[in-house]
Amino acid sequence: MSYDICSICGRFYAKDGQSYCGECRDKDKKEFNKLRTLVKQRPGILAFEASNQTGIPINTIMRYVKERRIYIAGDGKDSGKIYFRDTLPEDSRKRRWTND
Repeated sequence: MSYDICSICGRFYAKDGQSYCGECRDKDKKEFNKLRTLVKQRPGILAFEASNQTGIPINTIMRYVKERRIYIAGDGKDSGKIYFRDTLPEDSRKRRWTND
């Protein structure tokens, strides 16, 4: 059996093709769903506000951006606002996004 190191908590886990151990995967799924619910209710909420309201660490939210699971406005008046692909504003093609 081969093992890997969880990229979130650093623990060893049986290699299963995922980057995270089962425990972190479960926690990640719950946090992501909580964030998704909030952003669906308030598209364009600032990342730090979402962190404060959900209790999800800002570094976790930024990991979601890096993994292209969410989008964050990178410039202008909308800088720092987060969106999911289905909540992007109409004029999103004219804007810069940090993970484009």
